[in-house]
Amino acid sequence: MPMVYKGGASIFADWTVILNANLCLEKGYDVFLENPCDNWNRKHVYGKLLLNIPLIKNFPNFYYFYLPIILGFIFLTVISYSLFDYNNKKYWLSFLILIFSIPVLLVVERSNIDLIIFIFLFIISKSNNFLLNFFLILISSISKIYPILLTIIFIFQNNLKKIISYSLYLILFFLLIAAYQWESLVKLFDNKDQFTGFGLYSFSFFGILDILKNFTIKIHNVDYSWIKYLYFFFFILIPIYLINLKFYKEISSSFNNVQIYNQSKFEEKMYFLSSTIILFCYFSLSNFVYREIFILGLVPLIISLSIKKKDNFLTFFYFLILIKFFITTFSSYLVQNDLILNFGAFLIILKHTVDLYLISLILHVYIYFITYCFKKITNQVPQKV
Repeated sequence: MPMVYKGGASIFADWTVILNANLCLEKGYDVFLENPCDNWNRKHVYGKLLLNIPLIKNFPNFYYFYLPIILGFIFLTVISYSLFDYNNKKYWLSFLILIFSIPVLLVVERSNIDLIIFIFLFIISKSNNFLLNFFLILISSISKIYPILLTIIFIFQNNLKKIISYSLYLILFFLLIAAYQWESLVKLFDNKDQFTGFGLYSFSFFGILDILKNFTIKIHNVDYSWIKYLYFFFFILIPIYLINLKFYKEISSSFNNVQIYNQSKFEEKMYFLSSTIILFCYFSLSNFVYREIFILGLVPLIISLSIKKKDNFLTFFYFLILIKFFITTFSSYLVQNDLILNFGAFLIILKHTVDLYLISLILHVYIYFITYCFKKITNQVPQKV
């Protein structure tokens, strides 16, 4: 779904807006307020760091064409490595559903900065080098706000004193980042409509709230909009409660050997960091659908645990991820090709309903991780007699 300008498709549109902002900045424009160098006059909605890209005019082909292709190739390679690096071919067909999903295809076609952040997340999960990880998080955080959440990996050390000291360092780090970009952040959030998802292309808790607020049902001029509240209660709240109640004990047995310390395994760090980003972005921002690529970061741990033992929760968890990506992709195909003219709203409701089912499980596992980690650490503290 490339963006269209004067009847022609424009690929890598989310990357070109950054490059065009650099060009307009050289001309004296405040690109947080206006960016006439962009075909759609989109303003700059990223950090200051991305306004310092050098030699764009000297190497336009590289920056506008070859670099986004290289980044897309690396991103797809990282995803493929993360998913297919298991000696169990029964999952491979389902992996294709994930790779050829709308979130993945869209983030590559737009060359959105999220794919770079996903690559950095992968490297951080693979590496135990503190300086390298800190550098990547710093670069990401100055480029876009939410990657600052990745610093949480430094807190979860198997030592209470380290946790306290690292927490203080991170608070200082947050304050420095905020001070460096404060003026830009204020202008950026004034442009929040530019990075707000909508309808099928939204990944946010605000999506279901917008449905409850704006969705109306009228039959023969009779308002039946109250039905949406019954739907929310019987098809969202009750299923979420029952699903989490059913798997309450199984979650602890499924993840009882998982650690989230800085020196833990790749799958464990990838899962925890991805779920941190997912939960924060889902509940605090109105994201475009390509933010869902971070859900793929959950899959390596789920698959590796499933291979080791048969587990009903892990099977259900993975199946729900597949269903979520399939519904998003298939619904987008139907809407984009005008194959269903009168049922688009119901597909949007279905998409956001499944999103909530999945997010509730991610949140449940996340809370278990946090509580398990702190219980284990506090149990190591000597007790006074």
